[in-house]
Amino acid sequence: MKHNEGRRKREEGRRKREEGRRKREEGRRQEAEGRRQKEGGRRQKAGGQKARKKE
Repeated sequence: MKHNEGRRKREEGRRKREEGRRKREEGRRQEAEGRRQKEGGRRQKAGGQKARKKE
């Protein structure tokens, strides 16, 4: 075993975890944007108190 193999494996694992986290965060951001757009449309449609309740 080379002297830096353990470190390399640790760094590879960390890189994979960070990539997964980044992908999840991007998905969550897109989902939130879609939800915001949908909510905006709903708020415009509903009249008076109904719209205020959802906020």
